Amino acid sequence: ARCTKRWPAERMPFGESTPFILIARCHVKQDCLAAYLEAAEVADKAVKESEPGMLHHTFDQDPTDPLAFTWSEVYKDDASLLVHLTNPPLVKFVEQHGEMGDDFSVEIYGTIAPATKEACNALPFPVKYFDTKFGYSRVA
Repeated sequence: ARCTKRWPAERMPFGESTPFILIARCHVKQDCLAAYLEAAEVADKAVKESEPGMLHHTFDQDPTDPLAFTWSEVYKDDASLLVHLTNPPLVKFVEQHGEMGDDFSVEIYGTIAPATKEACNALPFPVKYFDTKFGYSRVA
């Protein structure tokens, strides 16, 4: 039998007004580690103070590479990500990464609006999208 049944749209209530996860993987130049960690901490504190839609924001070190880190972020909704992308402390950190880092990529887990994807596609690093097919979130 052929599998031609379509997935019902009503099972996918995810979109621009629902929470989602962003993972940003970065790698630091060897001689810049201390300065990079300082810049990341300054950015983290500024985001905490200025972005109420950022529900979770941590900077996690890779267990096998001391120069690799992951920003783990949970956003309330698309509007919160758009605020983040234009927040001056984050803009400054991205510029600093350009000087002190040698790799940066982003993965977004959850469905976001086409206009939000367009804003992300303008970033100076690759972004990969994992749209939600089903599930639930207790974040909000």
